[in-house]
Amino acid sequence: MDVSSVSNGPYSSAARTRCLMHERAPFHIKALHGFTGSVGNLVFVVFELFVLFFYQRVVGLDGRLVGLAIFISLVVDALTDPVIGDWSDRLRARFGRRHTMMFGSVLPMGLFFFLQFTPPAGLSQQGLFLWLLVMSVGARVMLTFFDAPAAAVTAEVAVRPADRAEMGIYRQVAGLVAYLGVLYLAFSVFFSATESFPVGQENPAAYAPFGAAAAIALMVFMIVASAGTYRHIRRFEDSLPPPSRTRFDWMKTLRSWGELILQVRNTRALFWGLLLATTMGSCFRSLNLHFGPYLWGLTTEQMQAWQQAVPYGMLAAAVGARFIVTRTEPKYLYLTGYTILLASYVAPLFLTLLGLLPEFGSGALAGVLFGFQLAAGLGAGLLMICSLIMFAETTDEYRFVRNVSRTALILGLITFGNKLASGLGKVVSGWILEWVGFPDVKSGVEVTPQVASDLALYAGVFCAIAGLAGLAVLSTFRLTRARHAEIVAGLRERDGMMQTEASSG
Repeated sequence: MDVSSVSNGPYSSAARTRCLMHERAPFHIKALHGFTGSVGNLVFVVFELFVLFFYQRVVGLDGRLVGLAIFISLVVDALTDPVIGDWSDRLRARFGRRHTMMFGSVLPMGLFFFLQFTPPAGLSQQGLFLWLLVMSVGARVMLTFFDAPAAAVTAEVAVRPADRAEMGIYRQVAGLVAYLGVLYLAFSVFFSATESFPVGQENPAAYAPFGAAAAIALMVFMIVASAGTYRHIRRFEDSLPPPSRTRFDWMKTLRSWGELILQVRNTRALFWGLLLATTMGSCFRSLNLHFGPYLWGLTTEQMQAWQQAVPYGMLAAAVGARFIVTRTEPKYLYLTGYTILLASYVAPLFLTLLGLLPEFGSGALAGVLFGFQLAAGLGAGLLMICSLIMFAETTDEYRFVRNVSRTALILGLITFGNKLASGLGKVVSGWILEWVGFPDVKSGVEVTPQVASDLALYAGVFCAIAGLAGLAVLSTFRLTRARHAEIVAGLRERDGMMQTEASSG
């Protein structure tokens, strides 16, 4: 059916909307929308690797306060996410319900992102904490103003499975390029070693230009991703009926989440398992800049290669999963990835303490650590792929058993848990840094081997406990491939009966 005939003929706006949604999405729109992956990965790398190190080691803010500020910002992010998403659904504005927010978030996001790395000189501990808190909360909220409508655009650009799969590939490729690009700029350009700062990331003068470059790149990615889909989505939005007046109800959502966690076994297993896994990963990653030079003696170049191993491992997981995911139970593949990730985090820490790794600062040690990071990326990639499969199958099970769809509700719960866990990991990291007495650069105190070893011990014990607890929780997940096939068949039969009844009525 031609779109013009729908708009000019005797068809409802709903019919025109369906026609527009089922159009084949043009290549350039899908490709440009992939830059949303660049936005997400750039923010992820900077927040995970550099913020804690900068404020604790370079600026001198108490690690516990750094962790608390990041935790609060992520909680605010998690709480505002569904509210902003709901607002986007109901918004009517000049540039559309999605792109008004997406375009409007670009400049403030870049500003908050940059200002994180330029705290005014002479601030007290409380002043530094408030500066980091305000800038982190501002950046996170602005990111939500971009991410929430951008996620909806992903579904609205096209409903054809082939188009959505293609968009996912473009997003992954763009995200990988941004991930590697940030690491290159950080370690090869801004934090390169100098005579004054052999550990380049200790140089306080490097953070303002690094923050500026990252903020500019971030804004460019946001503009490209927004502009690329603007015209296509505006055609779709013009055909929509008036928005619902029903507003998002947080109390109702929290009650529903409580029911999912307490009463639905598989949802409970996924939620707590992912929360523990994310907390473990967040703690380990946020201490990477502390581990690299002080525990293992890695140079700036070796740090870059070490960090780049993760996306390479994730890419390998994405390619390999295509050949094994249909032949293996998702749960067992998930547990395999989880075990690989846990071992990749914990093993190098404990092997260092036991003196079983190559010599401090040697090329052989850098190679071994690269291998562990590559394995960590592989494990993380398997987790991401299998969690999506298990999430989809769990929502099917819920719909089959309860006869009601709760896909968005369950997705919101998992997203909330991941953001909460990311913040918890930073809190734990900040406390560990203070417990071991990790000094800041301004104090002039050197990081002794004992302090570095204590850091490895505390972090290793925490990651081991969190990881093993997550494995135990996830082992309670009970939904086999055969059972899911029965559920899908039952849903098709039920949906067919409902369609028959509707047509006969």
